Amino acid sequence: MAGFEGYELAADAGPARWVADRIGEFAKNVTSVLPGGFEAYARVFHPAGLGGRAVTWREVAQANGRTAHPAMQWPSITGAERFAYGDVQPGIWDTPPEEGALPPDLAKALGGVLVRFTATPDVAWYAVWEGHGGFEPPSQAPRFEIPHREMFLLKGRAGTIAEAPPLAGFTATPNLWWPDDRAWCVATEIDFNTTYVGGSADAVAELLAVPGLEVAAVDPATGITFDSDTVNPRPRPQERTQYVAGTGYDRVYVDGPADAVADPLAVPGVAPAAIDRDTGTDGPRL
Repeated sequence: MAGFEGYELAADAGPARWVADRIGEFAKNVTSVLPGGFEAYARVFHPAGLGGRAVTWREVAQANGRTAHPAMQWPSITGAERFAYGDVQPGIWDTPPEEGALPPDLAKALGGVLVRFTATPDVAWYAVWEGHGGFEPPSQAPRFEIPHREMFLLKGRAGTIAEAPPLAGFTATPNLWWPDDRAWCVATEIDFNTTYVGGSADAVAELLAVPGLEVAAVDPATGITFDSDTVNPRPRPQERTQYVAGTGYDRVYVDGPADAVADPLAVPGVAPAAIDRDTGTDGPRL
């Protein structure tokens, strides 16, 4: 199927009904993104990068004097919410963890392990959020809903995600996938920079033992939002940003509270412009 090589359209959404039935309340805990009822759960941390080298969340936490633990959140281990919205920490990381998609190395690692823990490796189901901006969902694809997410359903093998290219030439990967016998399920929520896995205790133990994979066992009641990290200090909130001058990608923003830029004319290299007190963070930064 063009744009979805390695996959085919599911005949209907029936194979996803159990997922919709067993996923819980939106944005509450692990079972908000994965079906409840599995013997064990794990959280896989997408690596950051520095000069092309993978950087673990543990390394970032240690560099910032924070504690690495299963429920850690990116703003908490970096110290500020702005590091979840485009800013970097030179010398620690310059590329953020992949958000909303499973990095290729992780897809291969997860697929390679989990395919051994299903009795139906030749039939698996892949659900994709239909709101991706980089491609149009196939019009004939069957749809189903989980809380706050409309999904379309594809079919493949349990190892397809480890072999297939990104969807439609984009960086996207399926957001939920499971084998036909429902032995396990994997969720990469569109707004998350980690992936959650539910399955047998043996499957999770195997994931925990994969070299180079940053994984932690988690309780299904573990929170999944930025404020779920109760071990580390609360991160500094996202600062208000003043639009100083320019248009499009030439705009200049200055971080700080509303009165931080008393005189935009005093900002070096910035032409006169009205200040738009916005919360955006795109564009060049001062």
